[in-house]
Amino acid sequence: MKKRILFLILLLNLALYSVGSSQQSLPDSLNNIALTVSSDSAAKIYAQLARYFLAVDPDSVVFYAKQSLRIAPPNSVAIGDANIQLGNHSHMIGEMDSAIYYYSKAQDFFKKINNEKGIGKVYQSFAVVKQSLKDYSGALNDNLKAIEIYEKIEFKKGLTMAYMGAGNNNKFQGNKKEGARYFYLAMRNALSLGDSVFYYQTMAEYASLKYNIGEKDSAVYYFNVSIPYLERNNFRYNLISAYIAYSDLLIHENPINEEQVRKYTFGSLAIAKELDARDNLQFIYEQIGLYYVFKNKPDSVYFYMVLSKSMADSLSDAQNMQILHETQTKFETDKKDLQIKNQSLELFAQEQESEAKTRILIVGGFGLMIVVVLAIVAYRNFRRTKRANATINEQKTRVEEQKGEIEKQNGLLELKQKEITDSITYAKDIQSAFMPNEDVFHLIHTDAFVLSKPKDIVSGDFYWFFTASQDGKPGALRHCAVADCTGHGVPGALMSVICANALNEAVVHKRINQSGKILDETRKIVKRSLKTRKNRERKDGMDIALVSINYDTLELWYSGAYNAVWICRNGEMIVLTADKQPVGVFEKETDFIQQYLQLHKGDVIYLFSDGYADQFGGEKGKKLKYKTFRELLISLAHLPMDRQRSEIDEFFNKWKAGREQTDDVCVVGIRV
Repeated sequence: MKKRILFLILLLNLALYSVGSSQQSLPDSLNNIALTVSSDSAAKIYAQLARYFLAVDPDSVVFYAKQSLRIAPPNSVAIGDANIQLGNHSHMIGEMDSAIYYYSKAQDFFKKINNEKGIGKVYQSFAVVKQSLKDYSGALNDNLKAIEIYEKIEFKKGLTMAYMGAGNNNKFQGNKKEGARYFYLAMRNALSLGDSVFYYQTMAEYASLKYNIGEKDSAVYYFNVSIPYLERNNFRYNLISAYIAYSDLLIHENPINEEQVRKYTFGSLAIAKELDARDNLQFIYEQIGLYYVFKNKPDSVYFYMVLSKSMADSLSDAQNMQILHETQTKFETDKKDLQIKNQSLELFAQEQESEAKTRILIVGGFGLMIVVVLAIVAYRNFRRTKRANATINEQKTRVEEQKGEIEKQNGLLELKQKEITDSITYAKDIQSAFMPNEDVFHLIHTDAFVLSKPKDIVSGDFYWFFTASQDGKPGALRHCAVADCTGHGVPGALMSVICANALNEAVVHKRINQSGKILDETRKIVKRSLKTRKNRERKDGMDIALVSINYDTLELWYSGAYNAVWICRNGEMIVLTADKQPVGVFEKETDFIQQYLQLHKGDVIYLFSDGYADQFGGEKGKKLKYKTFRELLISLAHLPMDRQRSEIDEFFNKWKAGREQTDDVCVVGIRV
């Protein structure tokens, strides 16, 4: 089992090196750009596309790599990069001789143009092959050479992967402490890059290693954070090794969660077959055999163990080592043969050029006759065209006159639009004057973030806070709320001013501190403010989540109107549900309930309006929904709060993907 898990980590290392930080829109964007730039730039783009598709569509790797080689200028680094990707593809499908051949070509090319970064990449590629052949010492030596080069040229992304490789090499040789040291360097480097894709892929790898060295609890935590991210972003090749390792962990649990074991075991097989990742099948079949041991089905155990053994024997380690040496020698011989062939081709080309000149003279005479005939026809067409153009010019004059009138009307519309926009912008300034200051918020809640995204310039969502005395101690109780008022835009903004003032009157002037009573009193004030001249109450108001926190005793009190509050603790989300009534007019009004929770140090409290979960987007144009939002927050809760804000905002924008924003959005996070 140890041998199998560690080899899977090797394969994951290769996949990480190939995937990078891709997104679903990347291939089309790069392909479009490649059609408009120089041949060197286009060749580099095609090499990057080959790199992207290694974990998504292996057949496309060969297509784009060969496209790159076809158009690349003689000294373009794309030649070396494309050969590396062809080698990676060959390695992934188990064709070691082809992998070694392409890596050798890349190494020779990068040395020729003295490109240190490329030489480092080739060292890493050879390290992966040697590790596949269990030459762990040789693999470590190649990774250390890559590290030396990358540290010299300060290539951080390459360093991350070389550190991971060196960590795995040491691990395979039994040097667990040294392996852990290199893997820590890889994790730290990935985090410093600010690349969430690398970070979570590395986390999945780290989880496998944690399990392998006996730290099961840590492994479970990191699996539960990283696997959902890999699934959401469709990093299928990385999921193969993560699924197998997690399945192996789960099958040794007591009691066994059979549904989870089956999901991850057979899920890895489905992905491997889809990607034609044959180098993984030996370990997947072995894991399925273990599953049937648990199911007490000896026939199935025997069947899958035989399959695993047959995959392992399909190309022995000794054969692969022989291929490594033979291919490198063959590559040098092929280069000399190619030079001789090139000389022969040059002589042949000269002969062909002479014959072509003779043919040109013969064809040219006939061509001249054809040109004379075409000239006569063209003159006749010219006279007809001239008459037609006179008619077109007359019509064009009338169109220009109509266009001028349209432009005049457009100018008036733009002026009106600007006046409306200026008015709304001024309304935003007025609204801001009534709302709490974010700088003051961070003085009260020092480890927190605020994300506010109005649908229009002004918003019906707002956040609110205040400090109050408790048990005679000034400032001991800190209130915080996120509210969603009826409507958005200017009407929503006006409601937000009314509701924020109602909260201030209840807490500041009437000195009410219990969360439930605060909302009861706020409702009375809002209803009184919204009575019309005919003494009729409008059915407007707000949904709200209100918490009161004592940082000294780590106590929390909560009351809510439709809006829940979530508390993330150790990778799990605690949900405090709200009353099913608004702060406003309602047919069956009841007093708002106050709930209590004892907090733990490090808990992260999330308050939010419904705008984030209700946003339409994704591939099918559906709502994001609270389940996806909750999983996102769980995966981010361990990050610094400012980083969480950036990741939440980025995820929202990617989900929206150019669509119109559905509603105002407000999210507040507080770590205690």
